[in-house]
Amino acid sequence: MKPGSLCALMTWCAVVFGDTSKIAFEVASIKPAQPSPAGQMRIGLQADAAMLRYTNVSLKEVIRIAYRVKDFQIRGPDWIDSARFDIVAKLPAGASQDQIPEMLQDLLTERFTLATHRETKEHPIYALVVAKGGPKLKPAATAMPEPPGPVPAFGKGPMGRGAMMMMVDPNGVHLKAAAASLAALAEMISRFSERPVMDMTGVQGQYEFDLVFAPEAMHGMPGLLKTGPPPGDGGPAPAEASVDGAATIFDAVQRYGLKLEPRKAPVEIVVIDHIAREPTEN
Repeated sequence: MKPGSLCALMTWCAVVFGDTSKIAFEVASIKPAQPSPAGQMRIGLQADAAMLRYTNVSLKEVIRIAYRVKDFQIRGPDWIDSARFDIVAKLPAGASQDQIPEMLQDLLTERFTLATHRETKEHPIYALVVAKGGPKLKPAATAMPEPPGPVPAFGKGPMGRGAMMMMVDPNGVHLKAAAASLAALAEMISRFSERPVMDMTGVQGQYEFDLVFAPEAMHGMPGLLKTGPPPGDGGPAPAEASVDGAATIFDAVQRYGLKLEPRKAPVEIVVIDHIAREPTEN
């Protein structure tokens, strides 16, 4: 066979067989979630070696997990916060949970015609740092794996090992964790702050947390609590809580020898160029 013929054959094979490294769910069902009762929000995220089950999860949450980013790193239409779905998907044989984000990207592209690009911008943040006197942290009794893009569960019920439980009521936010890293804690409290929180403590490991505080904001969970005005750009932390009698987020983290400092930092943003409001049929 001539060299030119061999080259043409190899090119043809690449076109026919394509990228064999691509992985996708074998089958997936996406349905609109039932409306939550007034004043309540329950979100479930379960995944094992065979199945993925998301309950009442916002489209923004799915995008966040798919692209391995935080809420504040997503720019898109406001309705992706309120559009909620139940998703059940079967993982292919031999797939691992670490591959779920890539499979979700494929699912979002196929079913919601999602198209994105990335940008880097300066963004106001709160830096979670160690306060003067050092951290006051209680190591977790048993370290637990933290799945990519953890989704909190709201409402009453037992807290799973290695998970976080957040309860929201008119008195404020109760955040409890049996085993969580400071990076995971920063991500969780970002949901209740006017600025995203980024872990800059340099502290590794998992710890027990039990925080009660009044939120500055409720990202993606409108109507659960009335909130106060955002702090000024680059200004000091708010002096008053938005819920009478409840501590601020700043007070809550200080109990653990930590502090939130207003800063600016370069942040990579996932910009949504196109997304459909409704998925294609199952």
